[in-house]
Amino acid sequence: MSGPQLPWDGFRVFTPERTWGLAWVLARRAIRSLSAVRLWGRERIPKSGPVILASNHRSFYDIFVLGASVKRPIHYMAKVELFENPVLGRLLPHTGAFPVRRGEVDRGALDAAREVLERGGMLGIFIDGTRHHAGAVGEVRAGAAMIAGQTGAPIVPVYIHGTDRVVDDPRAPVSIAFGRPFHVEGRGSKAYRAAADHLADELRRLQAFTESAERAGRPRDAVPPEPAAGEDAS
Repeated sequence: MSGPQLPWDGFRVFTPERTWGLAWVLARRAIRSLSAVRLWGRERIPKSGPVILASNHRSFYDIFVLGASVKRPIHYMAKVELFENPVLGRLLPHTGAFPVRRGEVDRGALDAAREVLERGGMLGIFIDGTRHHAGAVGEVRAGAAMIAGQTGAPIVPVYIHGTDRVVDDPRAPVSIAFGRPFHVEGRGSKAYRAAADHLADELRRLQAFTESAERAGRPRDAVPPEPAAGEDAS
């Protein structure tokens, strides 16, 4: 039995893959050079197969700078209000984004997320649901862990630093650190909560690493921390 239809099903020319390929050529260099983006641990992202990028959220610019740093198309969950804009509502599906209603259980969005992963795609989730300008990692909800547990897709923790400064200074340095992928063990609310707590711990470790690397001048050869001893990093 086939899964649910996705917003871009039926696109013949500007499919998400082609749209991302074009954006990669046209925008990647400009975004990464303008914002002085520094990446650590990008090689930890699986080159194929289903994967969830679970990131903190500091600015609307996160979507673009993360996209410019990862060659595979990222299928973002995007708040439904963006799709109500006449221009964005037509553009976003071509990028592989799909709407989610925040503050409630949106079963349509959950079905779409699972379908992306069932098809071997990459799903991008901002784990705190909304933007946080404060330094601390926001509350990590269990949604990403639930989707990972139900599909078997690994989660790659991602910490983004500095995008909240880009509005005032377009050349402000942006740093992104990627953790090791891990799998959710088991199903049910207890397993999902434990995985979400582990994700929160890994994001805080990546935050501490990123802030330390920035104080040291952002050395290119810095290596993000390995998972805590005894944790799944498959």
